[in-house]
Amino acid sequence: MMGHTEKIWLSLLGFTLAGAWLAESGQAGWPLTLAVVFLICVKATLVIDHYMEMRFANTWIRAVLFGFVGMVALLVIVSHGWSELIRKLTTLG
Repeated sequence: MMGHTEKIWLSLLGFTLAGAWLAESGQAGWPLTLAVVFLICVKATLVIDHYMEMRFANTWIRAVLFGFVGMVALLVIVSHGWSELIRKLTTLG
């Protein structure tokens, strides 16, 4: 019989394989970007709540962790939506 931890682990594995499949699909665009952001958020939530056991931790610590995840997700969106502007701002010459 499979326990809760094993089910979470298999879910994480499935999400990772889905992300790899999406990366190999070659379909760049907003749908892919939003799918990646969704996968980041779901996987991070599972890891933070179940493997780091932060579900009942201090709310400030939990907020910092989820804030970090939110920042990563936001950076993925920004890097897709404004990649040309970012390239111009960070290129010498």
